Amino acid sequence: MTLLLRLAYDGTDFHGFARQEGTRTVQGVLEAALAELYQGPLRTRAASRTDAGVHALGQLVGFEPTLPIPERGVVLGLTSKLPRDVGVLGAWTCELPDGRAVDPRFYNDGKTYRYRIRCTPHRVPTTDRGEWHLARPLDVAAMQAAAAAFVGEHDFAGFRASSCQAQTTVRTILAVEVAAATPEEPAGLSTVAASDSPAIVTVTVRGEAFLQNMVRIMVGTLVEVGLGRRAAGQIAELLTRPDRRRAGRTAPPQGLTLVEVHWPDPWPPADWQSRARRPDEEPQPPADLV
Repeated sequence: MTLLLRLAYDGTDFHGFARQEGTRTVQGVLEAALAELYQGPLRTRAASRTDAGVHALGQLVGFEPTLPIPERGVVLGLTSKLPRDVGVLGAWTCELPDGRAVDPRFYNDGKTYRYRIRCTPHRVPTTDRGEWHLARPLDVAAMQAAAAAFVGEHDFAGFRASSCQAQTTVRTILAVEVAAATPEEPAGLSTVAASDSPAIVTVTVRGEAFLQNMVRIMVGTLVEVGLGRRAAGQIAELLTRPDRRRAGRTAPPQGLTLVEVHWPDPWPPADWQSRARRPDEEPQPPADLV
């Protein structure tokens, strides 16, 4: 039996998700708390290994419990033992008909990421750790037109880090939404923000699998469109003739949040026997994946 945890964290002070000896990581502090709760070492498996500075609201982590602690007790126990920048939102048991351990990397139905950009000249300390302070207005309509080209199955070789080790670069993107969001601070408080342009712009991407830094490079390229430095139609060309040198910059990590790892409902999925290792789960460096 596998116990799944829905995990949220502020990635600012972590060197990524994956455990690394002598370095503070999300997996490291989670496994330390689990070892205290279960009175012995436990190893966890995550659906996504986020990079240093990247956040999560709906990460999924699985492990095999060694004591019969109720699911509510696991959530409450971990809440008392984890640092304030990591939280457990829920826990539930999960089994496969053949008795194998459930690995959330292979059985999820894709992931949704959201990138947040602040376009105001001023900073807001209460949100700054979770956004890219660009301090320039963006043309949301142009970015929306450009984003549509990403949807579908494409070769994203031009939208991955140079250190990416994935053997195939074809990925399927289900949706990309660019939207103006309402800032937390009441309108009119700033004397320098432009009233005719959005203070916050978000880019939400849902896909079946992702390459190293793929979402952040997509965002960096869309920002160039929003700034008027690149035509919206160039996205399709970059996908047809992939070249990392021609795509946009890699957006900073702090604006990115893993919003949700989508889990099959009902469980198990009808194709559970045929689900195999996914292309984004080939050997990768321990961090800098998204």
